[in-house]
Amino acid sequence: MTYIPLPRALPHERGVDPAGIVDFLQAISEAGLELHSFMLYRQGAVVAEAFWQPYSAHRMHVQHSATKSWTATAIGLLVDDERLRLDAKVVSFFPELCPRPISANLAAMTVEDLLTMRTGHTRGISGGDWRNLQSSWVEAFLNEPVDEPPGHSFIYSSASSFMLSAIVTQVTGQTMYALLQARVLDYLGLDRLEWDLAPGGFNSGGNGLSCTSEDALKFGVLHLNHGQWQGRQLLSPQWVAQATRNQVQDVWMGEFDGKQYLPRDKNRANDAQREGYGYQWWMTEHGGYYASGVFGQQCIVLPQQDTVIVFTCGLRLGEKRLHKALWQHLFPALGRTAVDAQASQAQLGALIDGLRQPALQGLQTSPASAALQGRFAIEPNEDGVRELAFELKGEYCDFTLIDHRGTHHVRAGFQQPIETTTSITGNYLHHQYQPEQTPVVAEARWTPEGELRMHWRFVETAFGDHVSCRVQHGCLHFERGVNTNAGALQRPTLIGTRIQS
Repeated sequence: MTYIPLPRALPHERGVDPAGIVDFLQAISEAGLELHSFMLYRQGAVVAEAFWQPYSAHRMHVQHSATKSWTATAIGLLVDDERLRLDAKVVSFFPELCPRPISANLAAMTVEDLLTMRTGHTRGISGGDWRNLQSSWVEAFLNEPVDEPPGHSFIYSSASSFMLSAIVTQVTGQTMYALLQARVLDYLGLDRLEWDLAPGGFNSGGNGLSCTSEDALKFGVLHLNHGQWQGRQLLSPQWVAQATRNQVQDVWMGEFDGKQYLPRDKNRANDAQREGYGYQWWMTEHGGYYASGVFGQQCIVLPQQDTVIVFTCGLRLGEKRLHKALWQHLFPALGRTAVDAQASQAQLGALIDGLRQPALQGLQTSPASAALQGRFAIEPNEDGVRELAFELKGEYCDFTLIDHRGTHHVRAGFQQPIETTTSITGNYLHHQYQPEQTPVVAEARWTPEGELRMHWRFVETAFGDHVSCRVQHGCLHFERGVNTNAGALQRPTLIGTRIQS
């Protein structure tokens, strides 16, 4: 794919008051929210874009469940082609993998039930639950009990989205990504895009898509324009209208335990209810709809305002202050005349130029470095870590971890962050994601008490790990936590003893 940027314009040239963007960014900063990127498109052009260093415009970022809306687009292509009907039965695509006997509820489940998350299941499967499953995900889905008749109760599940991907491949003989690339994505002028594969060669469907923020924005603009791109109709306007309207009136998110969504608790307060759900798109306030991924990955389309907004973030589960700031500060600026556009634009430009993630505080050197230098054998632990090693130089620390997967390295800078690639194991802290190699930007500092601290930002993801290491009474104590996760935010402390050379 050849990257072609979207048009750019100043906010006031597209009827956006830059002061509102300033207020929004300041509200985000005051709330301490971890944003990685923000892009605002209105009336045919990008009018604001912000990246918190070391995140940047051409870095990919994992989209998590915002992927689901892309999956719906592939289904829409097949519906437009009359190669797939929404009332087609799910079991008809995989007869050899179905349980025997097939329950009446499973037999009744349709493609549309998958799209609207009304499958009749009473638990919703998270991507983190299946990500390490090496056997057939299709068979696992078909063997999941269908306790209720499909087409009624909403239960959010990445497994439903995966089945849509598997059905696309079953119908076309190609991956969903290949279909989308040939029919849609090649025309958008995208930058870089990757999509994980599940066992059997199916794209994961409910998650696993990585792309740049501008590529996510282009996907939203395609829908804003009713499936048309530069005069070419890539999706039918009928499909776009159907996919992005409220198909499910009663939408409640059940409690999430890190691996599954539990059934709705009818005793919970009304704030657990959502605005509605389309075909793998969420409804939102002010007549909009959005693709949403855990930890704050979002593509928000506001047709009445001719606007698309994209975020990538590292937010905690249940964080609501981002949307609160959006509706309070940014939304009123759409269509508002600037009082002093030039002054507000200058303020906005200076604010965006200064955006960066907080630096790790502390000392660049410490007398304690001699005690940490070298290799340490680690006591038995559930992470499978066997050895840690520290090579402390003047400008950086070379950290080595040996575990069940092999030997892994991270270089952390004392004077400034250093970017390398690493294979270091992190699935327990990273929503069960474990790439073979991933970019990491790492820095290190000492505390006055002689504790080495490191921050590892995995800059193509939502995750950033904080690490502390100290030698106490001859033993190494190693602690590792993360900024956000669907599960635990901290791993058990590792204890090690020095390996004598």
